[in-house]
Amino acid sequence: MRPAILLSAALASVVLAGTIDRVAIVIDKQVITESEVETALRLTEFLNEKPLDLSAAARRAEADHMVDQELLRRELDASGFAKPAESQADTLLRSFRQQRFRSTADYRAALARYGITEEELKERLLWQVTALHFTDFRFGSTLAADTTQSADRAAPGAPVQTVDQRMDTWLKDTRKDTKITFKPEAFQ
Repeated sequence: MRPAILLSAALASVVLAGTIDRVAIVIDKQVITESEVETALRLTEFLNEKPLDLSAAARRAEADHMVDQELLRRELDASGFAKPAESQADTLLRSFRQQRFRSTADYRAALARYGITEEELKERLLWQVTALHFTDFRFGSTLAADTTQSADRAAPGAPVQTVDQRMDTWLKDTRKDTKITFKPEAFQ
């Protein structure tokens, strides 16, 4: 009888604690929740200076982008690429605030309007710099060599791929080899 009482008490505490976050995406065995998708979307809209759009279509587009970001994170971790120091986040944030806002009050009001925290913003800014540097490292390091040798290997007039094109090709190939599940109920 005691296990049933303990189970009932545990379930009651979960119900009283609030809504349980639903799974939105599963990438292999990694789970991304609805709240993570929403937070990412809020940050994206904030950084792009766009009106906040939390529609199902916007959340689904953000989820798709999050899959790409996760695949890049995995590649970055596997490569041993040196990430920027965490301390750089404060510098990035300070620069961002100075470029975009007239006052600290305006900045704080914008954070509140988008429902994001300063810590979430710092993490995103640091990730953006990391991803940019890694993308150049991973997909641009052979670009110069390929440009000089492309005439020898490629058909005359064949276009040389840009860093973005290389990354897009890699993402498409990696997505094919990765089990990705979008939970439809998370995007209704």
